[in-house]
Amino acid sequence: MAQLTATDVLARIRAGYPLNRAELSGIDLSGQCLDEGRFADAYLRAAHLQGASCRAVNLSGATLILADLSESHLTHACLDRASCIQANLSHAVLKHTTAIAAKMYGACLEAVDATRACFDHADLRTATGGRSRFIHASLVDARLENTNFGRASFEGAQLSRSQWQNAIVYGASFGSANLDQADLSDTILVGANLSEAHALSANFQRTDLTGGTLRCTQLDWSDLWNAVLIRADLRQSSLYGAALEGANLTNANLAGADLRNANLEQTQLEGACFENCRVKGAIFTDATGLSAEQKQWLKHHGALNVG
Repeated sequence: MAQLTATDVLARIRAGYPLNRAELSGIDLSGQCLDEGRFADAYLRAAHLQGASCRAVNLSGATLILADLSESHLTHACLDRASCIQANLSHAVLKHTTAIAAKMYGACLEAVDATRACFDHADLRTATGGRSRFIHASLVDARLENTNFGRASFEGAQLSRSQWQNAIVYGASFGSANLDQADLSDTILVGANLSEAHALSANFQRTDLTGGTLRCTQLDWSDLWNAVLIRADLRQSSLYGAALEGANLTNANLAGADLRNANLEQTQLEGACFENCRVKGAIFTDATGLSAEQKQWLKHHGALNVG
């Protein structure tokens, strides 16, 4: 059977005819209206869809490897289980799109608008998404290792159990996001905003949060071993039972924070502010940089092993 032409595809869409499992490799549909088209399990490798209107299109299970979907409109589209490996979706509109378990390894997501989209269980490893918007999106159990989402917004997003190891996320916003049990170890979060985020039992081992804003952030039982928190704003944050061994908190602001039962062994605390902190049961073995006045205050309020 001969491969369908762009004219054939557009005619079938207008007639309401499905294109499920169609062979459409390399087809040029750039700038065309494909709204509500049905392309489930279609083969669209290296297809040209830049600037296309794909509202409510069904691309579930479709092969979109190396496809160009830049500046396309995919609002309410379905990309569940689609293979978008190294696809170009830069500046695409993905509002309310579902991409559950989609394979987006190495995809370009620069400046996409994925507000309220769902990427649960999606594989986004090595993807780039600078200045993208995932506001109130869901990326539960998503894989984001070795990605670059500098200055992206994940405000209010559901990110529980997501994997971010070695990601570059400098200047990004995670305000009010759910990062419970997420793994952000070895991640660069310099200047990031995590204010009012929930990150219970999250992994921040060796993470660079220099200059980060974590005001009123829930970090109970989180692991911040050897994390860099230089000049971080942790005012009113909750670090109950958190592991902070070896962390660098130089000039960090912990005013009003809850450090009860936290482990601060071998931390660097030069210039750190502990005003109105709750420190009962917190361990300060071999911590450095504390003034004599701070040591006295910490001991008086129940901190342990203060040198």
